[in-house]
Amino acid sequence: MDKTSFKKQSLLEADNHQMYYLKMSSSERAKAFLIMMQAAYHFVGKEWPKMEKKFTGKRKIHAQ
Repeated sequence: MDKTSFKKQSLLEADNHQMYYLKMSSSERAKAFLIMMQAAYHFVGKEWPKMEKKFTGKRKIHAQ
């Protein structure tokens, strides 16, 4: 992990992350969101994955 991209913060500074994102333009926020989603779901540097629309079966909700 590249530790040079992080900085040491106090708890108050870390708690102020909402103001950081509110100061960004909507396109900058969208780019930041995409980067965080890519990191969270392990598709960094790839296209957004397609939603799987395969029907796997059916089941009864209420047994009678």
